[in-house]
Amino acid sequence: MQHRMLTATIAFLLAASCAARLPERHPQPPETERLLRDLRSEGCCPPGFAPSLEVAQRYRLRRLPPDSSYWASGFLSVAKSVRPSDVAKLGAAVGTQIDTLWTVHVPVQHLPALLSAEGVKTFELGKKAAPKAVRRK
Repeated sequence: MQHRMLTATIAFLLAASCAARLPERHPQPPETERLLRDLRSEGCCPPGFAPSLEVAQRYRLRRLPPDSSYWASGFLSVAKSVRPSDVAKLGAAVGTQIDTLWTVHVPVQHLPALLSAEGVKTFELGKKAAPKAVRRK
C-alpha cells in the first residue's frame, strides 16, 4: 500500500515539474489554432512530415524548395528582445520586419516549436489580397 502511494506521489511530482518546464504558448488567432489542431490530428510533426492535400489547400500551404516541404506564410508577432536569427534557428525565414511584427515563412513541421519559443507571441496566416470590383457610374 505504501509502495503504491509513494509511486503515485513520485509520478505526480515528476509530471508537475515537467509541466512547469514546458513553455507556455500564447493563444493564437482562430485560424492558426485550427491549423495546429489539424496538423496534430495528422500526426505532425516528425522530420519530413507532409500534411494532407486537403489541409494544404484549406490553409494555403505552399511547397517550397530546397526539399519541397510545406510552408505556412503569415505575420509573426514577437517580443522586442527576439532577433531574426532566433526565429531562423527554428526553421522560419523572416521577411519584412516592422518593429515587432514580421512576415515569415515557416515549415509546418516547425510551427508548433516556433509558437512555443520564448518571445514569440502570435502567428497569423497570411491571406491573398484581392481587389474589389469597381462599379462604374
